[in-house]
Amino acid sequence: MQVFALAVASMFIGANSASAQTFVVKHNLLYDASLTPNLGFELRLSDKWTAGLNGGFNPFPTDDTKATKYRHLFVSPEVRRWFCSTFAGSYVGMNAAYSHFNWSNVKFPFGLYPSLKDHRYQGDMVAAGAFYGYSWILSPHWSIEAEIGIDVGYAWFKMYDCEHCGTYYGKDDKPFAMPKAGINIIYNIK
Repeated sequence: MQVFALAVASMFIGANSASAQTFVVKHNLLYDASLTPNLGFELRLSDKWTAGLNGGFNPFPTDDTKATKYRHLFVSPEVRRWFCSTFAGSYVGMNAAYSHFNWSNVKFPFGLYPSLKDHRYQGDMVAAGAFYGYSWILSPHWSIEAEIGIDVGYAWFKMYDCEHCGTYYGKDDKPFAMPKAGINIIYNIK
């Protein structure tokens, strides 16, 4: 965790030397579908490079007796290489991610993770990935961007026999691959 904090701090400190700095705040609309409040920040490092930090926290439901849980906290630093200029047009990027989760009685699309319907999983995961995106400038301060990619990672978790009773029946760990997608609303601070 200290290494992560140092890397993020040095990323923003090193950006002070970049000319015509630009800083954006963004919100991923796709995370809203899972009722996950989220916010991202991105800083221009040079004419073609930006670095950012995204995060989200879903504490719902706060009542432990509820069967359905999709609680999680995630953070994801990223770096982007823009093809034209920063914050406009096409880009490719790489990201890392960490999440702590407590999920049960959740149905994912396309039949992903079917055992979540009958069990509760509580644990952590780390991942890294790559993505492609495009940003459309709407006005001097507003943009919208779409991105798609894939993350691969590793999860370790405890398993419980049912959604809310808490009967522990083991622990497990496994590698995974998951899609990465975003539709971001951007506010550009100059």
